[in-house]
Parts: sequence; structure tokens; C-alpha cells
Amino acid sequence: MCNQFQLPSLAEIKKYLVNDLNLPLVEPASNLPQNQNIFPKGLAPVLVYADNQLQLLPKSWGYPSPYDQNKVIFNARIERFFEEKRSMWDSSFAKSRCIIVASQFFESGHNTYSAANGHTYHERFSFKNKNSTLTLIAGIYQKDHFSMVTTQPNKTYAEIHNRMPLVLQAAELRQWLFQNFSSLVDRSQLSLDSVRLPPKK
Repeated sequence: MCNQFQLPSLAEIKKYLVNDLNLPLVEPASNLPQNQNIFPKGLAPVLVYADNQLQLLPKSWGYPSPYDQNKVIFNARIERFFEEKRSMWDSSFAKSRCIIVASQFFESGHNTYSAANGHTYHERFSFKNKNSTLTLIAGIYQKDHFSMVTTQPNKTYAEIHNRMPLVLQAAELRQWLFQNFSSLVDRSQLSLDSVRLPPKK
């Protein structure tokens, strides 16, 4: 599962959302986190529609786990919303959807290798939307927490992992935030750039 993404600078996010996509974004606070790798429990600005405004608000990656107060649940399967059995995600999928803006995100592969220090590591890959300056990822939120939404992998991603983040095209942004999102579940036609990262030393 994806447990790391790279956050762009605030200037890059604003340029992409306001200049490139022509979105009516409220001027974000200058002290928002930027230019860093985000891991579960890390703080990142996510795009939400709140108080009748489109804005970037800082939230912590991961919902508090109902089973262990020291852990968070940072990936949410989109299929859970369509199942009859209730889940902790239902209200967020219905009313509190957001968008994670990333330069790229990372995934561990199936293969492992041994480093010079004697430790064994999984190979790692970086991904980004092939057809966009920045990568938009579907998210949901609850109060001060957000979770990344995952779906079935496309052909490229399936070679590395059995789940993938639900990456959105720019034209799908409004649909995810405001409309019925059933048609967004299938990402089989999505093109991603994938790079195998060099092994740790």
C-alpha cells in the first residue's frame, strides 16, 4: 500500500490549481507544509470544498484506528462504499471528499534485495500522472485527518502491488469532489510514469 508521497511547493500547487486549471482557490496560508515527503501521521495540505470555498487545509494523513490508538489507517478502499456492510469510511465517502496534490507517490514492490549493511529491503518505485504537471489523488477526510483512496491497480501497477491510489485526471476533479464518483473506480486506462528507485546502500 502507498505510504509515502512527495508534496510540491505551495507555489507549484497554486500555479497548477489556479493558473493551469483555473480553479477559484482561496489564497492558502503561507505556513502550510510544502516541499517534503509525507508519511502516515504527517501533516499535508489537501484540497477541500468547505464553507462554500475551495481551499487547501492542513490535515494529518491517517484516520485514528478504532483498534489501536497508536496507529492510523491511511488507505481507504473505494469498493467499501458500495458494499452493504457499513464501514468507518461511509460518511466521508458520502460527504467529505478531498484531493491530495502530489509531485509523485511511492510504492514498494514484490522483490527484495540485500544491502551492504546486511538488511533486506523491498524494491521501491515512484509514480506520477503521465499527462499532468502534478498528480491528483482522491482522498477523504474526517475533521483533522485524511486518508488516501485506493482502487484496483491498472496493468502497470499490478506488476508491483495489488492496490493503487485512485489517481484523478484534472477533468475529473469536480466529479470526485461534488458528484457521483462510480465511474472513477476503474483506473485501467490511466497512464502513469513509473521509475524504479536505486537500492539503498
